[in-house]
Amino acid sequence: MEARTKRQEGRGPGDQLLYHQDFFRTFRDIMKRVSTTRRSMNVLHDITEAVTRSMGVKGSALFLLNRKKGVLEVVSSFGLSDRYLRKGPVLADRSIKESLEGMSVCVDDVSADPRIQYPQEAALEGIRSILSAPMVFKKKVIGVLRVYASVPTEFSMEDVDFVEGLADLAALIIEYNRLVSGAKQSLGALKELAGRPARKK
Repeated sequence: MEARTKRQEGRGPGDQLLYHQDFFRTFRDIMKRVSTTRRSMNVLHDITEAVTRSMGVKGSALFLLNRKKGVLEVVSSFGLSDRYLRKGPVLADRSIKESLEGMSVCVDDVSADPRIQYPQEAALEGIRSILSAPMVFKKKVIGVLRVYASVPTEFSMEDVDFVEGLADLAALIIEYNRLVSGAKQSLGALKELAGRPARKK
């Protein structure tokens, strides 16, 4: 029988301090990237890579909620195969839907949990456990950040807090990008309007 991993079991005070320092360093590095890059959406890839490496898991993915279609659409991923990412539409009401209600969800065993929409595809990908956290902006869930482990894992509260923090940061980046994009479109429309000849009365 495969051993189940509890991510903070057996850690001494010194190990836990390093664990927290690593998480803090990840946040700091991502915030530096946000403040120095002109392409803020590129930071989303940094988030998926950072959470994967910091937690030592198989991979992670950021999904945006398409409310009109009722699906979750991948905007960034790390460590996951194209085959798994293209497995089919991720339906909002069939794939760990509690995350879209604002709750973080830990799925210890994807093969036996009815909240998993594609259990066979997850097994082929080597995924055994999932942590799913909502991306929240102004009290509105706009998507989810999911972490995928290749061994059965009981995620700790520190893991949950870390992923929730990165999910909120991702939501802020996405909404900021939308705001900038909207402002550029408005400015372009104003310039176009200003360039038109005045109407004669």
